[in-house]
Amino acid sequence: MTLDIQWSLFRTEIGLVLLSLGALVLNLFLKDNEKRGKTLATLAMAGVSILFIDLCFHWGHFGTSLKGTLIQDGISFYFKILFFLSAFFVLFMAREYQGQLKRGYEEFTLLILFALVGMVFLVSAGDFLLFFVALETLTICMVIMTAYLRDKESSIEAGVKYLILGALSTAVFLYGLSFIYGSTGTTVYTDIQAKLTAMEKIPGSFIFGMILVISSLGFKIAAVPFQLWTPDIYEGAPTPVTAYLAIGSKVAGFAALVRLMSTVFSPAQQELTTLLGVLSGLTILYGNLGAIPQTNIKRLLGYSSIGHAGYLLIGLVTFYSSGKEALLYYLLSYLFSTGGAFLVLVAIANHLKKDEISELAGLSQRSPVLAAGMLLALLSLAGVPPLGGFFAKFYLLWAAVKSHHFWLALIGVLNIITSLYYYLKVVKVMYLDPPADEMPLRVSFEQKAMQYIAIAGVLVLGIWPGPFVKLAQIAFTSS
Repeated sequence: MTLDIQWSLFRTEIGLVLLSLGALVLNLFLKDNEKRGKTLATLAMAGVSILFIDLCFHWGHFGTSLKGTLIQDGISFYFKILFFLSAFFVLFMAREYQGQLKRGYEEFTLLILFALVGMVFLVSAGDFLLFFVALETLTICMVIMTAYLRDKESSIEAGVKYLILGALSTAVFLYGLSFIYGSTGTTVYTDIQAKLTAMEKIPGSFIFGMILVISSLGFKIAAVPFQLWTPDIYEGAPTPVTAYLAIGSKVAGFAALVRLMSTVFSPAQQELTTLLGVLSGLTILYGNLGAIPQTNIKRLLGYSSIGHAGYLLIGLVTFYSSGKEALLYYLLSYLFSTGGAFLVLVAIANHLKKDEISELAGLSQRSPVLAAGMLLALLSLAGVPPLGGFFAKFYLLWAAVKSHHFWLALIGVLNIITSLYYYLKVVKVMYLDPPADEMPLRVSFEQKAMQYIAIAGVLVLGIWPGPFVKLAQIAFTSS
């Protein structure tokens, strides 16, 4: 048997694996001190940047390899762009956060890279077996990073919770996969799709397996009823890891769902729409109502993340009509908004006694740049014009209206108003409350530069959305 391996199509995956292994080997030859960790993180950022640029110039080189096991198309390209952006943000956060880690600086960077490997292969997979390996690679890296602060009880607790729930999610996924394989006799996406299309009626066993697989991915995206872990783990994990869970792992979960809905699950459109519609409404309500009483900024962002998962699910509810492009655009806007908020938290981590919202009091006086970055990030997450989050929410809710899901659009609009309360609560503390310490915060040139990138992202996406919507449309027409 001859394998149809087209290596040039997957230069990004190959380059990323080589970068990760190269960083692992280089770590052995650098001097053992804190500077080694920063050096490795900086080199990793440079490597990720080079691969990102190459990926952008490589757009349009589509195809499959290994008999459909690997897929290179518009969807995979788009999500890889998001993955590399999230990894770049998190690598920078890890570089700035090393004073809090105290040990294992280099391994932290390596785990970020290997988690990125899992994400990239997850969206390129055309076979459930490769999908599973990629998903577990991502999960294992996230578990280790979540429990990385070994002298902090909340971090260990968060790691154990993530491990147990991740293992349960894996078991549910494999159980669901067994039903899908039993119904179709294959694990290759295109073969499953072809066999289901040829059937007069979709087997009940396949529907059951599909529900189980979606349930396991619901853990990744923090959708109701699989969201209970989110606030505790967001609070206990190191801040860069919380950011990676929010803008890396969540995006990977939606990437997996988009891939499966484009192929394997497309014959079961009616059943999917009903299931995802209910999950979307409940997730939006739970996330936004749960965020209202929060006093811890990371827990607040955790509940906010749940709410945004609900909005993103609207894109899946309307996936087969007009919502898929809105979903991709929303993910890009969410990445810059949430990434910007966590950049601020990392920049002030050394000055915080705890992660309470009250610790941000007077931030506008101590660092106007960081306060402005947090302000724009939160307003974008709330959906205030003319920022990226406004157009993202409008685009998704309009897709719901056009698809006659009026009740879902109404829930979305009402919860935008609800979210304004808890986001503006943070803004009020930053701009109106007096600071406990009036000493100006020292913000490095690199921290300011990254903050400006995040600010530019939310502004450009809101003021000039056309090219990015077009990019999302091209991603699907090229798939």
